[in-house]
Amino acid sequence: MNVILAGEMPFVEEIGQLSVKAGYRTSIYLVEDFVSAYQSSKIIDDIFDADVIIELQNESSAAKKELLKIFSKQAKQEALILTSAFPTSTTQAASWITKSDRVIGFGLMPPIAQNNLVEMAAAIQSSRDALEEARKFWSTLGMEPIEVSDGPGLVRARIVCCLINEAVSALSEGVATARDIDRAMKLGMNYPYGPFEWADYIGLDAVLGVMSGLFEEWGEDRYRPAPYLKRLVLAGRLGEKSGEGFFIYEGSQ
Repeated sequence: MNVILAGEMPFVEEIGQLSVKAGYRTSIYLVEDFVSAYQSSKIIDDIFDADVIIELQNESSAAKKELLKIFSKQAKQEALILTSAFPTSTTQAASWITKSDRVIGFGLMPPIAQNNLVEMAAAIQSSRDALEEARKFWSTLGMEPIEVSDGPGLVRARIVCCLINEAVSALSEGVATARDIDRAMKLGMNYPYGPFEWADYIGLDAVLGVMSGLFEEWGEDRYRPAPYLKRLVLAGRLGEKSGEGFFIYEGSQ
């Protein structure tokens, strides 16, 4: 089976490793490289040959739409398209492409290999066959698939990103430092990661994507992205992948 992934770190790397381990011929692209060079013969061939396409653009619905349209144009009719349901619902993502019945949304939270559960969400347009194919594919990667209702963020990303967003508001109000808020949640609440540690690992752009998707979907103040979170993303401080987010990482200037 041929698999192609395009999206952001750390998602493409971690899912790509699982795909390779499962024995699939796997092509991995960072979204910025993919969009700028998608007309190259190698990328076009990789898309057309793919039996499973995994789209992992988590930053914005506009960028996700561009990426899915590229896949829709080049993919074969029977290809299964798996879209990360962070900034949009699966139904919205499926509406942007011609092969909408072949689209299934999913939700994964890094570190993916340690959290071997994948949430799946069918679009209104999705076929039952596509949902069953997605279930079988994720199972071959060692993941336990569960079906949840459609919507931005699905379950875990929605709850975790709301927690992070509230922590950012607390930080902005001077309640405590980022490091002390993390310590309070890990030692006092037994969380595996502090909210800022989690945000830096997931990527602040992905967190903002989830919150923006929820706010657009529901229009409620509890989903409004914290201003400081937006400013950090605008400044390019995206977390571990950029070398700096709420914390500074080795190698960052």
